[in-house]
Amino acid sequence: MYKLEIKNVSFLYSKGTPFERLALDNVSVGFENGKITGLIGHTGSGKSTLVNLLNGLNKPTEGQVLLDGEDIWAKPSQISKIRFKVGLVMQYPEYQLFDETVREDIAFGPKNQGLSKEEIDARVAEAAAFTGIDEEMLSKSPFELSGGQKRRVAIAGILAMRPEVLVLDEPAAGLDPKGRREILGGLCEYVRQTGITLILVSHSMEDMAHYCDNVVVMNDAGVYRTGTVEEIFNRAEELKSIGLNIPEVSKIAAKLKEMGMPLEGTLYTVEGVKEAILRLLGGRDL
Repeated sequence: MYKLEIKNVSFLYSKGTPFERLALDNVSVGFENGKITGLIGHTGSGKSTLVNLLNGLNKPTEGQVLLDGEDIWAKPSQISKIRFKVGLVMQYPEYQLFDETVREDIAFGPKNQGLSKEEIDARVAEAAAFTGIDEEMLSKSPFELSGGQKRRVAIAGILAMRPEVLVLDEPAAGLDPKGRREILGGLCEYVRQTGITLILVSHSMEDMAHYCDNVVVMNDAGVYRTGTVEEIFNRAEELKSIGLNIPEVSKIAAKLKEMGMPLEGTLYTVEGVKEAILRLLGGRDL
């Protein structure tokens, strides 16, 4: 059974008005427990709409969103409890920050879960450690922080609630390579230690290739293809045909193959292409 599943879901914006628009058309897709699943698609493909359905921000026009096999809208009055279990960090984290200090902002969710002060403090410390927030930053106002720091705080605030599913919409957008590695690497470690399900939305094919186990490709209000990272990125021409990019290293590998270098293996990460070249060179280091 999938941890989280979208089953025969359609979604209409402005239903019943002249501005009615179909954003999702009979979509079914599942997210495996303990795995990192990438969600990719060009602008207008439906992925942002799908993300807003995962923790009940929007309700499907038709179909079901299932958490552990149960419809999250079976008891509409309890939908807020779903948001403790399925945590969502939106693309613009400054909209999620509002408290006087970073510490209080991170503690907001656990407080609403009715936890003791000791447990809240422990969760704040744990979430801060995973997201690279030091003691000095905890005492600052979140509105004094840079965009990258705000993103860390927003992620920490969700982690502190210990969700069963974590949904991240462009968590590393605009960060330098070091910042991207720190945030995404920390999240991968969090998944390994806790076994939660992580859904990652990103325009960076490099991030998808490096950090994800599985990938869901959205196109024209539906799911175009699903599979492991290897299965998806070995279909580079298909991705390009629907307006998506491929990892830069895959482009380099393709050019090398055109030049007569018979590369084989994982050709969508730097490490994989390096290993393929080394095999051709007889194991000599680059």
